[in-house]
Amino acid sequence: MLTKWTGAVCGAAVACALGFSATANAAIINLDSTSSVGVDFTFAPGTYKIEFIGTADGGAYNGWNSACPAGVCPASGWRETFNVDVNGQPDIEVFSIPGPAFSSALAALAAFQAAPFILDTTLTPVGGGAYTATGTNSIPQPWIVNPAAPTLVTFFLRDLTRDDNVGGVSLRITAVPEPSTWAMMLLGFGGLGAALRSRRKSRLAAA
Repeated sequence: MLTKWTGAVCGAAVACALGFSATANAAIINLDSTSSVGVDFTFAPGTYKIEFIGTADGGAYNGWNSACPAGVCPASGWRETFNVDVNGQPDIEVFSIPGPAFSSALAALAAFQAAPFILDTTLTPVGGGAYTATGTNSIPQPWIVNPAAPTLVTFFLRDLTRDDNVGGVSLRITAVPEPSTWAMMLLGFGGLGAALRSRRKSRLAAA
């Protein structure tokens, strides 16, 4: 199950305290609701932050709707819900928040971004293309994952009919420096500051 991969608590205390303001690198995952092709992402061992983003933050989508015949969407039904498959396992995970769908893509995005936790529901195949829910967990936001080994995750949007879909989901995955990395950076900045102060004192003494 993905719950072992998600790591519901922050695995890097220093990075959490600093609010993830500085990161090593980031990737954006764009999931098209009209396509059955998922997006593969391999997590190396470490700590990562996952965020729901929209077009204002560099994503391709603000949200998606599964019932827009001829491209005309009703005044409801917008969501950010998405699915993943981990290492090709038969179970799939559904990530959502409690409550009904929303009145617009931006309303869905804002609700998912502001939610204190995300629901992780495991679906297990029962045959004939059908699945049954076998467990649900709550993942606090900020959403932190801590894979202990290389982990291939396929992100996708699950829908049986895609002809009337509109939009998609955009996620940003950011690698978070480990506490030892932060400590080395802080020591480096401290050493640089001491060197600059020493150089300034030397110049003043020479004057």
